Amino acid sequence: MNSRIEIIEQTLRQELNIHELLIEDEGHLHKGHKAANEGKMHLRISIVSDDFLDSSPIQRHQIIYSLLAEFLKDELHALSLELKTIEELESD
Repeated sequence: MNSRIEIIEQTLRQELNIHELLIEDEGHLHKGHKAANEGKMHLRISIVSDDFLDSSPIQRHQIIYSLLAEFLKDELHALSLELKTIEELESD
C-alpha cells in the first residue's frame, strides 16, 4: 500500500472509532489527467463509525475533510466518501 495511503489510514483510525474502513486508490481511473500526472491521489474512502451518529451527511464529510486537511492541500486531488453508522450499514 502506498505510504501516503497508510498515513491517511493511521490518521483516520487515530481520530475516529472505526468499525470498518476501506480506502481504495482510484488513480488508475484518472491516468492522463493533470493532477494524476502530478502524483496527486484520487481516493474512495468508506467508513463505518458510530462517531457519525446525529451528524448530517454534510457534517460527516466536514469531519473527514478536517482530519485530512493537510492531504487535501497538496496530495489529494479527488475524494469520494461513503460514511455510515453501524446501524445504517446493518439496515442496507
